Amino acid sequence: MALRKINPNSDHGYIDGMNISLPQNFTNFLTDIRLFPFRHIDELYMEFQHPISVISGTNRSGKSTILMAIACSHLNFEKRNVQNGKLERHTWSSLMHFTDHDTQSRDWTYFISYRWGTTTETKRGQRKAATNKWNGIGKKESQFSRQVVFIDLDRVMPARNFSRTLFHRARRATTSGISALNVVRIEKYMSYILEENFSIHKLANYIDKDIFSYNNSNEYSSYNAATGEEVLLKIIIDLVDAQSNSLILIDEIEIGLHPKIQRRLMDVLYHVCRTDKKQLILTSHSPSILSSVPNNARNFIQKLPNGSYQSLTNISVNACLSKMDSKAYPLFDLYCEDTEAKKIISKAISNIQRNQNISNFSDLINLIVVGDAEKTYNYYTAHKNTYPNKRIKTGYACILDGDQRATTSGGALTYPPEDTLHFIYSNHSPERFLVQAYLNQNPNTTLEYHVQNSNVHSLFTKMVEESVCISREEAFEVCWAIFFATPDGQAYFQTLQDFILEMVEKYSTEL
Repeated sequence: MALRKINPNSDHGYIDGMNISLPQNFTNFLTDIRLFPFRHIDELYMEFQHPISVISGTNRSGKSTILMAIACSHLNFEKRNVQNGKLERHTWSSLMHFTDHDTQSRDWTYFISYRWGTTTETKRGQRKAATNKWNGIGKKESQFSRQVVFIDLDRVMPARNFSRTLFHRARRATTSGISALNVVRIEKYMSYILEENFSIHKLANYIDKDIFSYNNSNEYSSYNAATGEEVLLKIIIDLVDAQSNSLILIDEIEIGLHPKIQRRLMDVLYHVCRTDKKQLILTSHSPSILSSVPNNARNFIQKLPNGSYQSLTNISVNACLSKMDSKAYPLFDLYCEDTEAKKIISKAISNIQRNQNISNFSDLINLIVVGDAEKTYNYYTAHKNTYPNKRIKTGYACILDGDQRATTSGGALTYPPEDTLHFIYSNHSPERFLVQAYLNQNPNTTLEYHVQNSNVHSLFTKMVEESVCISREEAFEVCWAIFFATPDGQAYFQTLQDFILEMVEKYSTEL
């Protein structure tokens, strides 16, 4: 039967909208894994809700450990033996080696759950600390029977680092097919990703290494191929040659690949998933990979302040990127008018981070001081209007001073209520209500006059002139401390924190 044409929109729509709980969509589906404990991780539960799952997280968060645990729990986990080049069944002892310097002080335990048709099954695997032996699905007798292909990082090594023996074999070799059954399909996928027609053959192999010849507008071998071409071809061969309904695991899928190539490779993965009913679990740090799948396909492993680990499922692209590099990828932009507003908002953000133990919470929010209310609101509105068309989305929110709450234009509110718009306490500017809070406890006729008659932005300066403080910054802090101690101050501060948390939840379904 002819291979169905790659249609990215159709393939993505079909897979993203698929109900994975229905047996007719996926007869076999790995639903979740739990480490309890395993290596340095005390406990971690991860659920897979999409046919193509992407695991993200910082280094040492357990991404590769999860792939290895899944692979080594299947009877049909085969990989090329690096010693003799033969395709052989691999086990834990093949992937995890121990020296006298590797210690295990406790039993390592994990659980994997499957849906087989309409039934579910959970099995346990374990390595005993006392005996250093594997049991449960860590051993052959209890393992799952589904075929697994683990595409590891060894694919990245360039041909120039291969042995001279392989070079001598390839130098005058006669070409052969790159696959017994799937040559046309492999070439079609390579051509689609690189946007040039490819004809590919195998020249030679030695142990676990292969040398290929490439024909497009030029002719060359692996020794003169781009690293990305080699990496890509190795992924595609293993991906296509795997049996239908198999499980494909790919570690650091973006390694060696340009962002555009990564995105077109994801199109191929969707096509393979739809055509062959193959389930894929990938690890990646790449914005291009993460943005190629929907929220429910992403799993992020984060380390909490207490040292434990947590898996976040159904998480936005920017939430993933923010947690990996919050300086470069804030979750949302928060527009405000001036430095006084920024100080108040920053206090709320700091309090949330401290009291709720959310690591790097402040970096999730890009606080932007714009200027007057009209300009601030216009920037916010422009961001809101362009948001649907952004590929990697940064959310938006706006906080205006309280004196803008009742502003009207043409008989209507200038800044009508919105879920993403908040007004600071009272119907006055921050400077006015803060200085008034000070005056409620410390009467001063001169300051009273300026509160009623002068530009509000001069009030902290007037406190300095009255020798109440030595700087505007100190004036703000003195007034804030008094306001914060009042019932109104406590109530408003909680309202402000609630708004910020609502915005975080809006742009990342889970923190």
